Amino acid sequence: MVNKRSLKAFIAPLCLVCSMVLLALPAVAVAERKLKFAFADNSKPYSFSQDEKAAGLFPEVVRLTFSFIPDYDMASAVMPWSRAQYNVRLGLNDGLLTYPSKERQNYAVFSAGPLFIQDFGHLVYSADNPNKDLIESASSFADLSGLKVIVEKGSQWEENNIPGYLERVPGRDSETMMHLLMFREAGDFLVQPAEDARFIAGKLGYTENLKIRKVDFIPNSMIPFHLGVSRQHPSANDVINQVDAIMQKPDFQSQLTTLIRSYR
Repeated sequence: MVNKRSLKAFIAPLCLVCSMVLLALPAVAVAERKLKFAFADNSKPYSFSQDEKAAGLFPEVVRLTFSFIPDYDMASAVMPWSRAQYNVRLGLNDGLLTYPSKERQNYAVFSAGPLFIQDFGHLVYSADNPNKDLIESASSFADLSGLKVIVEKGSQWEENNIPGYLERVPGRDSETMMHLLMFREAGDFLVQPAEDARFIAGKLGYTENLKIRKVDFIPNSMIPFHLGVSRQHPSANDVINQVDAIMQKPDFQSQLTTLIRSYR
């Protein structure tokens, strides 16, 4: 015969564990609905910190995207870009909007199509640069091999698309790069979207001497920015599937185009 007292002693803790699991399930589901995206704190006009909150084009693009996806709630966090990538890699933050490099695809699932495209096919330089004529006549990077290019520290796109034989002058961020170019004259040119160059030069007072040249020899100059969700998040694939679906909606594309144009 089974000892009833022993049986009760076994069943009681088991029931308690089952109850705790059942109670936890709604909380887990709610937690999975909340997605905190990480944004760079010093990359105007794309993302920056304003009153300790994420502001700029990229946070607005992600907010617009999730306004079409009621299954998930989007929140944001603003921090140095290196930390943002680190946090998404470890699952401390849930997602980001960025170029889906091979390295980033190792730790995040990305949307099939881009939500934003940057055109890096421009040389930015000063009207006072003694090498101005060479910059304006160059038909390849090889023609610029004797000059110094100012790059953003840690930029994978620049690492992959600006030849290694060009001497590099690293800058911490876009504003530092513009100062290095226009004030300190530490380098001869930088490669940057025209909108970025005009925005930063205007902010720093360099508009009068700013020169921008559109060229066709910069590889992969159209940089796609995709929405990515950390592979640590249990609903990563579902989130991306829903993002891919709403990107096919004309209403979403219309609102997205209007938003992007407002920053140009």
